[in-house]
Formats: sequence, structure tokens, C-alpha cells
Amino acid sequence: MGHIGIIIEKCRQAVGMSRKDLSENLCSEKYIYLIEKGERTPSANLLKLMGEKMGVFLFDFYPYLDCEDPLYVREKMNFFNMCRINLDFKGLKEATEEAGKMPDFNNKPWCFELQLNSIYYLAFEEEKYRDALMQSEKLLKEVKAYGVTHIFLINAHTLMTTCSLVIGDIYAAKKSALNAYELIRCNDDSELYERMLTKVIVNLMGAHYVNNEFDDVIKRGSELLDIKHKRDSYGKIHFVHFFMALAFYCKDRWDDAAKHLKKAVCFLMADSKPSDVNFIAMDGRFTMMLNDLSPYSEVINFFRKEYGV
Repeated sequence: MGHIGIIIEKCRQAVGMSRKDLSENLCSEKYIYLIEKGERTPSANLLKLMGEKMGVFLFDFYPYLDCEDPLYVREKMNFFNMCRINLDFKGLKEATEEAGKMPDFNNKPWCFELQLNSIYYLAFEEEKYRDALMQSEKLLKEVKAYGVTHIFLINAHTLMTTCSLVIGDIYAAKKSALNAYELIRCNDDSELYERMLTKVIVNLMGAHYVNNEFDDVIKRGSELLDIKHKRDSYGKIHFVHFFMALAFYCKDRWDDAAKHLKKAVCFLMADSKPSDVNFIAMDGRFTMMLNDLSPYSEVINFFRKEYGV
């Protein structure tokens, strides 16, 4: 088992800070030396203050204490998660190949992350959704004996939700989406968890939608919009408004549907991610909704022309 002193030393060296600089107004230079050698354990408050001085949150490094190169593994894990959230599968594949050359990613539990990345690529780039679903189920069984993070499990369940939706297994989609939702609810307020929460709830809205549970779509969407407004965060919010528009449309509440559709279009065009339309447009009711709501706004007509829907 490694110790936090190794992390502190590597972080200190990475920012070009001496032990004397780090210790100033905190403790003695010798105490920093003893911490880095594993002969002393810093208090939580001292750890927080040292982290602030170096510009890092040292508590985030505890899962990586056994790694040969904890800073590299943490950096790669953050990049993996951003690629999964942003659907950057080319970047994910390149990063996976690079990480596979490092000893840490050939050991458990980190090798599981590379396996999950390969399944993401299998699903979203090769469009082999059934194979991806089977491999995801197998991987989840394998990792039970190891200490994988909630983030790993959330990523796996959201992947399984999407695969199940595509192949038409709406019961399995809802089950996986609810599993991810229960996992994300009991976690912290970090930026990563906030972005994961968006991904999880949007997937859950999709599962409710294909099950014709339109009130639940509206409920989950309203929940997420409230969270995002409070935190002044709007990433991926177009998905929320698209699903809420569809739910209101299916409930014959066209005024509400048009309101959310216009917001969805505006946020989507601001993000400039036309590929996100393809996922929503898979549902036949989407085109019907656009036809019926086009008279409500020129924005909707512009969207149809711009994105070819």
C-alpha cells in the first residue's frame, strides 16, 4: 500500500515547489520531508492546506495510492470520463491504447477501465450494441470482487441503458438507468459528478420515454433543470428539453412542448453538436412533433433546415 506522502512529493515537484516553499506558514520543512517518506501522516486540515497551496485537491488521489504513477493514472481517468461524457470515442480509443502501454493499466482494477472503453467503442463506433451489452454484463460480474468506483459502475450502467434502448429492450433500459441513478444520488458535488448526473438523468428520461411514462420524463427533467439552474451549469441541457418537449407533445400539451422544443434547439445550436440530434431523431414521434410544432416558431423551422430533420 502506498502513502499520501508519495502523492504530495510528486505534486510538489510537478508545480516546481520546494519543501521549504510548501511548509511556509503550515509546518516545518522537516515535517514535510517525513510526510513524503511515509513516516508521518498529515491531518485532514494540513492535507487540505497543502493541496490549496499546490493547486490540487489531494483527497482525490487516495484511490491511486497503489499505482506506480498515480498522477498519470488520475489524469488518464479524468480524460476517459470526459471522453465518455462528451462522446469523443476517437479520443477515448487513442487514450486507451496509450494507457495500455503503462504498467498500472495492466493491473486490476485499472485494466477494467480499458475494457469498458473498448466496449464503448464497440457500441458507439462499430454500432454492435448487442455485443456491447453482453460484454458489459460480463464485465460487471467480473468486477464484483474488486474495488471499482461508483463512477465506473455508473458509466457501465449508462452504456447498458443506451444499448438496450437501441435494440428495443425497454425493460432492461429502464433497469440499467435506475441502477445508474441510484448510484449517482449518493455521491458528492464535484464537477465530474455533476456532469455524470446530467448523463444519468438524461438516460433515465429516455428510458421513461420509451416506456410511455411521460409524467416521469417531465418529473426527472424538472429535477435536473432545477439542479442546473442552481449551479449555473447548462452542459447537455438540450437533451433535457428535447425529452420534455416529446413528453408534453405525447400528452397533447403542445404549448408546453413548443416552449421546451425552442429551448432545446437554442441550446443545441449554441453547443454546435449535430450528432446529438441523431439519438433523439430515432423516435418516429420526433418528426411528427416537428411537423406539428413548426408553426409555433421560426426557430423550429430554422432548426429543421439547418440539421436536415
